[in-house]
Amino acid sequence: MSFQLTIAEGKEAGKEFVFDQGSVTIGRTADCDVILYDPGVSRKHARIFSQGKAYYVEDMGSSNGTKVNGSVVKKKQLSDGDAVALGPVVFNFSSKVIEDMDTDPRSRPNGAGGKNVAKADTRISSRDKVGPSKRQRNKGMALLPEGATPERALALSNSKTASMQAVGQGRRGGAIARPEIRDIEPFDDEAPERPAKLARRSGGGGGGLAASERARIRRESRGMGGSFKIFWLEASSFTRGVVYLFSTVGGIAVLGGLYYLAIREPGPPLPTYPEPARLEPVPIEDSFGEGEGVIWRRTDMKVFTFEFTAPTRAVVILHFQARDISQGEVAITVNGADVGLVPPDSLNVLERTNEIIVPADVLKKNEANQLIFDNTHNPPEKEPWRIWNVWVEVALLPELPVEQLKREAQMSFDRGVLQFSRRDVGAANRYEAWKEFRNAWLNLEAHPEPRPELYRLAREKMKESQVELDSTCSKLMLEVEQSVNQKDWAKARATLDYVKEYFPGKDQPCPFRAEAKKEQLRL
Repeated sequence: MSFQLTIAEGKEAGKEFVFDQGSVTIGRTADCDVILYDPGVSRKHARIFSQGKAYYVEDMGSSNGTKVNGSVVKKKQLSDGDAVALGPVVFNFSSKVIEDMDTDPRSRPNGAGGKNVAKADTRISSRDKVGPSKRQRNKGMALLPEGATPERALALSNSKTASMQAVGQGRRGGAIARPEIRDIEPFDDEAPERPAKLARRSGGGGGGLAASERARIRRESRGMGGSFKIFWLEASSFTRGVVYLFSTVGGIAVLGGLYYLAIREPGPPLPTYPEPARLEPVPIEDSFGEGEGVIWRRTDMKVFTFEFTAPTRAVVILHFQARDISQGEVAITVNGADVGLVPPDSLNVLERTNEIIVPADVLKKNEANQLIFDNTHNPPEKEPWRIWNVWVEVALLPELPVEQLKREAQMSFDRGVLQFSRRDVGAANRYEAWKEFRNAWLNLEAHPEPRPELYRLAREKMKESQVELDSTCSKLMLEVEQSVNQKDWAKARATLDYVKEYFPGKDQPCPFRAEAKKEQLRL
């Protein structure tokens, strides 16, 4: 009983190897029954053996695996026609009984026209049937590289197995490796030029490819792809290392650029109008100062003007929002007089509205008043600070007797406490509480010095209710953004209209923000 392996592809496609022995080991070392001089074949790659009346192939722990019809196997029974791939080498298997014949094909009868000539094959018998010289001749004939000397063959046998990937389709649809089979020639010690050619064709780099190999690559990969393949195969190890280095650095740079573009905050839109410099009872949404996100850069100071007209005694309340500011960094002056400092950042800095009271004695009635946000650092350099949503409100002071001022203030304060306790019951209760605390404060602002303790309490409760109003406004604006992201325009408009329920008056910035958002979204 014997079996036959036939080279599936390449220049030696169709060449047959017949085995009479019950077990055949295949690999890259000299003690294998079949030596395959290919770096993708392990030193002891696989064995084919008979068991009962069947033949099996068994992988011997190879690096690139053994496949039968494209499927990786550890041990599998073979059938006639199976494609057996050992790394990049592909054989077709068949089992048959063959009459004993001389292993030298030249000793076979050669009839006229070749009709009686059997297809050329190489018979490899077991050790007990073949002498050492005969076995050495037949052994290792499968994939001996072109022009290899014994020294080169020994070097290939002892070299490390090269990893590879399977490509293409096997006879039965599975993926198998399809390299071109190397030229098969006997050892020729008198061909000293062959080792150089072998080194060039083995893919190690640093040498030129054969003309036929170049032509094949250009046929398979046209254009720049084929040129790069040829360059890569002919490149030296140093050149490949340089390419790897620059590719890695370039890849990191590209990824870094994409990451920066993904995480960086978008800058403010470029303004197409003059810088605002006049304060009105409507918030200016533009930002002023220095640093990222600032629309109008003013490293040292930002100057505004505003008109002050009132029929009776009045104060001006400056409203604004600010961030990136430390304690005492930015001072506020009106007509040259210090009226306060911009508060430092807190956890709710983006939601908080700040208020500064400008006393009546520093105001110029019916004239232009100058208000300055002044960076106190000297020089301020490029330290960040930002203000936005700036506006002024004129608050008239009541002209009542002192005792009546105190009574009115106390009644307003009590109503504010009641409304604040019901702030989660009705939408407008927070605003109404803030309004009552504010009325209590304004009554006592008109009180001559010294002012009663209720003046301080009213100011504190007014700030507390203002924080809740700012938080409510932020939540409503967030709901609008969510509706916009979902392209639910009706819900976005309904939320913006609902702002009026929480802020029925025009003495808060939220209604102005809602109207500006409507215009932006064209709702």
